[in-house]
Amino acid sequence: MSDQFNISSIPSFSISQIEPSDLPTVLDCMTEVYRELPEKSWFSMDEREDLIRYMTVSGFGLKAEAVAADGRKELAAVFVARTSDLGDENLGSYLELDDTQLSLVAHMEIAMVRSAYRGNGLQKKLMEAAEEQLRSAGFRWLMGTAHPDNVYSVHNFEQLGYKLVTKALKYGGLPRYIFCKKI
Repeated sequence: MSDQFNISSIPSFSISQIEPSDLPTVLDCMTEVYRELPEKSWFSMDEREDLIRYMTVSGFGLKAEAVAADGRKELAAVFVARTSDLGDENLGSYLELDDTQLSLVAHMEIAMVRSAYRGNGLQKKLMEAAEEQLRSAGFRWLMGTAHPDNVYSVHNFEQLGYKLVTKALKYGGLPRYIFCKKI
């Protein structure tokens, strides 16, 4: 990430699929955002190998890039959706779905925005883009978790029409709201 990238000259953001060649930069960005979190319990950071699997094999990743007037781009935010290999982690179990329906559940797994780019609605924009892909792929239930005190993620889920299903202990005993949106 370039410290010399002039944020004030950025007129727009572009959203695109994370490609395998993007993975080193994306993983560095995720580590950076996690390291800066004032409250680590708000996010359960997966191992790098798992993150790579989520973005390449059992789901997909999207990136938002800040686009400067001269065309240069800088990674601003990432989003990951998990679409398969959910197993016992499938949040659809909170809806008491049968096996066929459970296969139509996708997890809105990870949203991370670099501090310099917060306040631009990037988490919401990335989630909306992911929702379109998931709808086109035939998924019916979009589910995700947020720490009850993480008002930013809770607000984004609510603004996008997700309903609170329950509150549960996840990720080694951390409190989480479980959200669902039927599409």
